[in-house]
Amino acid sequence: MKKLLALLLAAAMVMSLAACGSKGEENKSTGSDTTKTASTTEKAEGPQDVTLKIWVPEEAIADTDKMVKDFDEIHDEFNITYEIAVVGIDEAPAQVETDADIAADIFYVPSGGVADMVNKGLLLPLVKDYDTIEADLPESALTAVTIDGLHYAVPFSPNTYFMYYNKDLFTEEEVKSLETMMAKDLGDGKWNFSTQMTNSWYAESFFFASGCTLFGGDGRDAANCTFNDAKGFAAGTYMIDLATNPKYLEDADGVGGSAFKEGNLGAITTGAWSAPEFKEALGDKLGATALPTINIDGADKQLSNFVDFKTIAVKSNTEFPLCAQQLAVYFANHDAALTRFVNEGDVPILKSLAESDEIKNDYVAAALNDQAAFATNQPSIPQMGSYWDPMKAFGDGVYYGEITKANLQESLDLLVSNVTSTLTE
Repeated sequence: MKKLLALLLAAAMVMSLAACGSKGEENKSTGSDTTKTASTTEKAEGPQDVTLKIWVPEEAIADTDKMVKDFDEIHDEFNITYEIAVVGIDEAPAQVETDADIAADIFYVPSGGVADMVNKGLLLPLVKDYDTIEADLPESALTAVTIDGLHYAVPFSPNTYFMYYNKDLFTEEEVKSLETMMAKDLGDGKWNFSTQMTNSWYAESFFFASGCTLFGGDGRDAANCTFNDAKGFAAGTYMIDLATNPKYLEDADGVGGSAFKEGNLGAITTGAWSAPEFKEALGDKLGATALPTINIDGADKQLSNFVDFKTIAVKSNTEFPLCAQQLAVYFANHDAALTRFVNEGDVPILKSLAESDEIKNDYVAAALNDQAAFATNQPSIPQMGSYWDPMKAFGDGVYYGEITKANLQESLDLLVSNVTSTLTE
């Protein structure tokens, strides 16, 4: 029934083209003078009057204001009045759910939250103009926002972590393998590698590398987690050995980042958000790359972490669905994505931009895109709520020595039991 209703709604979106109004005079758009809000009203007669509320992070205000004006200039079938307000990507979904009537028509949402919002009837399927961008999106990004064949958001930037390294301590070839990195003697007072096995957004990479699955191969089977099978045991064993290696430094409370900036750490896993401070500290010594391989049971396996995507969505009860979905798609097009990259640091996922000189010549952006290709889509089903705390507890147990090889299987069984248990209030 949900699929039928979604398809009917999608069909209605297409049919509404006939009612979008006749072409009018050229739009004359003006923005407000504040950095927090912006509005524009077109005075020509004939176009459909449209009022839209848009939520974006603070750093995106100016770019979004210009994008709406540019959209307005080429869509004289609409007479747009708009308001842009600051609401971050982590806050918007909850606020839409709290009161969809007063929420923004267009907002940012992590792809990991798309399915849950669709199940709650909060998102509009995007039909109009999606074909202008669909072929340029990687399959992993499309999969993350597609439910029952319908696209419910427009992905524009990957969100995952990769590895930075100090070129004075490691070569470009050495950082391809964690075994090679850990075997190297960097000298007294230096560590070779740092990650966050006590953070459940990082610890999964060892299990995915070993071939385990979380909620099935497609991430949608709430009762399925293989972290306690033989492959999971091998991953857990690897984590225990790494945690007890004196050349390893757990990146807890910023300890790893501080050591890296001081030149006392060879490599660290983190995201694009760390680039400015690392570049300031290390300058030309800073390198970035995809995560390394690890050797499990005699075979090199690629570390594969969670990836989700920053996306743009439209609420299901918007008063102006045709204009809203067209604008949402426009926000993620080639020119908009490049502008957002230059001004806000959001690395584009469009294939045409990923292969461009602008991205390839930026080693941080290139590393992010390289790792995104190895990463595993973060499941978006509600059962993910049962994953985070048990996984953190397991990582804590490994790092602080409470979980050993002697009780590893028992600890993995408990982990899986908790991850697949029924969600409680």
